Amino acid sequence: MWGSVHAQDRVHLYPDDQLVYRDMLAHVEHNVVRLGPSWSGEVAYTLHADNMWEETHLHLGYSTSALDIAYTVREGKLCLGDSRFSGGILYTYHEGSIFIGDSTFPLDVAYTLREEVPAFPSPSGAPVWGIYKEDSRSWTDRVAVMEGLASPAQIFGLLAAAGLL
Repeated sequence: MWGSVHAQDRVHLYPDDQLVYRDMLAHVEHNVVRLGPSWSGEVAYTLHADNMWEETHLHLGYSTSALDIAYTVREGKLCLGDSRFSGGILYTYHEGSIFIGDSTFPLDVAYTLREEVPAFPSPSGAPVWGIYKEDSRSWTDRVAVMEGLASPAQIFGLLAAAGLL
């Protein structure tokens, strides 16, 4: 399900499963996370894969400077800046769930991603994922809907841009 930084060329984040283009919260395209639906929207993060260290940096804005590293994703873990300390791990992505800190303990689940059938099918045919608070299955606990296949770095970038992390 989740691949490299280039899991899919464009991934969208919506507030609900109506998938209304003008309501899009954020999207990732060509490793740039932008707010809203437009290709000219505000750039929240630029994803830059460091294949030597098998990590992806999330740079603030449209930058790849080491001075602009906001987060680093290593082995599914979102770290503050370029921290290599366990105390710098903010979230962990593991098997469709996002956990708080360096944990995969069930009580530490912040969000769960579940594939679902939207009210209106995606025009691109891409899969749609509901993002739910904690381990909930209730539609009232759904905080967003993601359209497309995304890497952990893209998921973290979209959620951070939308203010959910």
